[in-house]
Amino acid sequence: MLLVNTVPVTVLFDAGATHSFVNPVAAAWMDCKFENLEVPLGITTPIGSVYQVEQIARDCTIIILGRLFLGDLILLGIQSSDVSLGMDWLNQYQATIDCN
Repeated sequence: MLLVNTVPVTVLFDAGATHSFVNPVAAAWMDCKFENLEVPLGITTPIGSVYQVEQIARDCTIIILGRLFLGDLILLGIQSSDVSLGMDWLNQYQATIDCN
């Protein structure tokens, strides 16, 4: 659980995802302000489902251990977690995932 836009939500750090996502239910709790993407994206899930996404919430606040980070979250209607932080976010902050 992390605070995203001041709301406690479940967050998945997903090194297999190129982008970061928020599911619609969590987005409503977090009062995300969405804008349309310039070009809609086709997102393929690990099981092969394809979703077209068209909206993004820019500069959402993410608080980890008292430190504030920003992230752009694409609205995606899957329920695996509230927020998934993908490689765009991990690279931006040079994050390391330690599996030990």
